Amino acid sequence: MDEGTNWKTWLLPLLTEDMRQALAPLDLSGATEIRLRLGRPMEVVTATGSRLLYAPNGRPMLREGEQEGLLSAFCNHARYAWEKEIRQGFITLQQGGRVGVTGRISAETGAPAAVTGFCIRILRPVVGCGEGVLPDLLQEGRLRSTLLYSAPGCGKTTLLRDLIRLLSDGLAGATPHRVGVVDERYEIAGEGGGAFDLGDRTDVLSGVSKGEGLLRLLSTMGPQVLAADELNLTSDVAAVLEAKSRGVDVLCTAHGGTFEELLRREGMGRLFEGRTFQRYVRLTGCGQVQEIRDEEGKTL
Repeated sequence: MDEGTNWKTWLLPLLTEDMRQALAPLDLSGATEIRLRLGRPMEVVTATGSRLLYAPNGRPMLREGEQEGLLSAFCNHARYAWEKEIRQGFITLQQGGRVGVTGRISAETGAPAAVTGFCIRILRPVVGCGEGVLPDLLQEGRLRSTLLYSAPGCGKTTLLRDLIRLLSDGLAGATPHRVGVVDERYEIAGEGGGAFDLGDRTDVLSGVSKGEGLLRLLSTMGPQVLAADELNLTSDVAAVLEAKSRGVDVLCTAHGGTFEELLRREGMGRLFEGRTFQRYVRLTGCGQVQEIRDEEGKTL
């Protein structure tokens, strides 16, 4: 899937007739999310705001009885194959989108027993968005271990994806790198590992926890760089430290509105004190780089 792909061609067939009719005539090239809530209008979210769309005669867009049909369509009519992910609250679409699922959770299975809503995230590459920042992350063509951070929705994964591609293919001043990617929720490479171009020297391990995946790639694939999205657990931190102890650089993301907020997160202070990352890149709005800090926290 390239930057020019029209997401409507794969998403609209999965939706109800009312939803298709509401979305089809609109220019929604900047849409980032489609939100469906039981008994409510459909919300289309862009980087600059959102709008509400109703079914004919002002009816709610998602009505009782339609949830299970949508869930089945999102699972490619093979819900059993997605039970693990559904229990975690999401489904990944083959074309690169991800669907969050809300509702009443079954105490027995951990999956939604009664679905009440969906958040369809439209994942798209922005090819070349990393070219401007990558030279500041390199030393003699090799990546310095880097952490991208920001508040949610500021383009961390989009930038991560492009940096992986550039490093793998040896572009923007980088020497070619063997990159191992842990794609726990299929958001970096997409479901099946082929929705996005991550370069010719990239190996992807999907559907596994970051901590476990990083250690597996470290042991089996001989990476020069390990990449993962959204570090947040003690096991993630331990795996990053293990990679660094073996001389492998890491390229990761984490949530944090400011540098101070980032360091207050569990495990991040430990990584900072160990000088694990040589570069901290703060993003703000649509993947824009606001500042870059070194391993001592000094602004470059």
